[in-house]
Amino acid sequence: MATIDRTDIIRGPAAIGFGGETFYSKGDITVTVEQASFDKVSDVFGIVGRAITDRQVKVRFTPIGEIQALAVLFPYGTAATYPIGTSIYGAADTALTVNSIAKKLIVHNCAVTQMPSLTLGAGTTAFGECEITGLVKNDASAAVAASYWTWSTGSYTIPTTMEVAKLIAAQYQATWAGVTVSATDAFTVDFDLTLAPVISDGIGTVDMRIQDLQFTSTFEPVGYASWPGDILAYMATRPGSELYTSALTIATAISGGLSFAADKTTLANLDIMWGAAANLVGPVTVTSHRDIDGGGLDNLFTVSVV
Repeated sequence: MATIDRTDIIRGPAAIGFGGETFYSKGDITVTVEQASFDKVSDVFGIVGRAITDRQVKVRFTPIGEIQALAVLFPYGTAATYPIGTSIYGAADTALTVNSIAKKLIVHNCAVTQMPSLTLGAGTTAFGECEITGLVKNDASAAVAASYWTWSTGSYTIPTTMEVAKLIAAQYQATWAGVTVSATDAFTVDFDLTLAPVISDGIGTVDMRIQDLQFTSTFEPVGYASWPGDILAYMATRPGSELYTSALTIATAISGGLSFAADKTTLANLDIMWGAAANLVGPVTVTSHRDIDGGGLDNLFTVSVV
């Protein structure tokens, strides 16, 4: 009869080291080695083999909500540093470490490929899931596993630098079109980062460059009855005319909380509702808008500490 040694069963949480910061996750940290391949096909035998064409290491986690390391989590809003077409990996490799009590994984060349969404309110912590992708090291052989990662076994110590005081949930307000409102629920901001891979035959993806970056913010105003009349005036008057744009700021008055700001956003959708349990103004959705001011490109957004 089969037996099992329970000491061979490895479980337990981990912490992530990246960009000089330590991150803890609300839930599991997952690391997926994604391998693209092509089929070797015979008319007689069908698929007789599969060969690797590319390899990427995807690290996904949801930061617990410590308001810290914003430049690491949200690096691409700065127009001067990351204009369209910019490499997100740059000249020097940046390593990511997953450190647990029994195993340690180092992914040697990483960059943020999905910035965490923001949920800003009194009943939640701020950050959604983050994705960091590892590629082959710069000027290294893709045929060697050590060009991607180092996997270590042994006894390790998880960092214990968590600052509970930075887990700030608070009331937020948004200012748009000169009106400041609270919301029935949290304000949300979702980022859509489009990346163009740089591929070398026989190596795979060696870099990624920014092709586009947009964000969408949704909120449901509460307690401002004149908003429907005001905001309907901002809707485009005819097909072909420019949609109405305005600066957007979402911030809290609580020190240590977050401020999200964009010089220009576009009014995308507006709901108006009538009902015994419905606020008159339903969800408002605004989207990002590149602001070219006097020939200079302003930042798409900034995320900062109040």
